Amino acid sequence: MKKILSTTAIAGSMCLLGTSAFAQFVGPYAGISLSGAGFAIDASKRSSNANSDGAGNGPVGAVFGLAAFDVGYSMPAGKGTTIALGATYTPMKADFTGKSNDARTEATGSGTRTGASHTFEIKDAYTIYLQPTFEINKDASFFVKGFYSKADVSATNLTTAPNDLEGWGGSVGLQVMLTKNAFVRAEAAYTQFDTISATKLSTSGQTVGIDGHAGNTTVTRTFTANDPELLEGRITVGFKF
Repeated sequence: MKKILSTTAIAGSMCLLGTSAFAQFVGPYAGISLSGAGFAIDASKRSSNANSDGAGNGPVGAVFGLAAFDVGYSMPAGKGTTIALGATYTPMKADFTGKSNDARTEATGSGTRTGASHTFEIKDAYTIYLQPTFEINKDASFFVKGFYSKADVSATNLTTAPNDLEGWGGSVGLQVMLTKNAFVRAEAAYTQFDTISATKLSTSGQTVGIDGHAGNTTVTRTFTANDPELLEGRITVGFKF
């Protein structure tokens, strides 16, 4: 009888300890993350003036830092496994400025004309994510994450431009409990955004014909950012409530 009671007590204690340790990964949480990020696009430009086609084509990239707020709720999903539903918000903006040179051909000769700068501002970015997490030991776990991203976009010196930027991505990382409630996450993330397209209409006077007759010509330029990609190395420090 004593052996049975003793065995039951030990088993109960182990269950309580296991539940207590695993419970550190369950419940609502909030954190702040810092990222080193790289943004890359394959840029192209097309113009109704065939002489200016292709100017400004090629890869464009930028490296910058980001800070974001992270909130979510983690729920049990089986032995040693949880799944979290969360969201992040980045209260920062990133500017990307491009400038193109357009060629022109006149009856009296040829030359080059420098186009104006075009700036895209990306701001108020947020993600909604689903994160399965797998326990390694009582303090550490491995996770994968799938997410949807969206940000507001504004542009200067363009006739038409998108108002937002959308994409899908994923990440993998490690989560470690620092205390009963505090944790740190390290992850590598990749996001693929939709192609961005914008147009610029401009009217200019050009010399036409040998008689020197002057007329106005409207040129439509289409700027395209193909396959925008974002790579991030992210550290998040958070607190489980």
